[in-house]
Amino acid sequence: MTLSRRLFLTGATAGVAFVGTQTSPVQAGPVTFDASWDHLTFRRLSPNRFELSPNRLTVISDGASSILYRILPDDLRGRTTARWTWQVESSAPASDLSQIGNDDRNLGVFFVSMPADQAARVREGTSISRLLRNRAVNVLMYTWGGNQAPGTVVPSPHAPDRLRNLITRRPETGQFSENVDLARDFPRVFNQPLEQLVAVAVSSNSENTPARVVAHVSDFTLG
Repeated sequence: MTLSRRLFLTGATAGVAFVGTQTSPVQAGPVTFDASWDHLTFRRLSPNRFELSPNRLTVISDGASSILYRILPDDLRGRTTARWTWQVESSAPASDLSQIGNDDRNLGVFFVSMPADQAARVREGTSISRLLRNRAVNVLMYTWGGNQAPGTVVPSPHAPDRLRNLITRRPETGQFSENVDLARDFPRVFNQPLEQLVAVAVSSNSENTPARVVAHVSDFTLG
């Protein structure tokens, strides 16, 4: 794997309030699409094209595969819910996400969790490829694609014990708003609790079909 860093547009978005309890409202933390994101590319594969504006990410994947990721600042690492809107204009076909070479998908939105003592050593500049090799890390991917019903858990063939798809949308076009409970979903998917979030990421895979995916992620917040 090769890792390249690219700078993009900067900006800010307004937060949306989540209510954790009636007495202690939790303010949602916006995850802006700015220069804090890094681009992980893979040797021998064409990379996706990611176009960033403060509140919206556009992904163009044309026979390509790569990951855009962000190491989270300390004030977002204790969050347990997430919201975003995603849209697919041009879709990859159905695929078997359990098989290398047949795992194309429109979008994956990743949440990276690890024990707090190890999370304290993760800082901006840490490579997501290094995190993915850590056996204490669990990565939950809300996935738009595959060939199974929404709600199905599909372990990734690249690291099935700690990298898993939670099928969220079928491989088709459309636009949807998601509101997910990470504290509920991590135990269901991994039989382990959500520990501390250290990174988020967005990917698209179209190198196997090959297909052309055009998609967007916007209004991304952690609560």
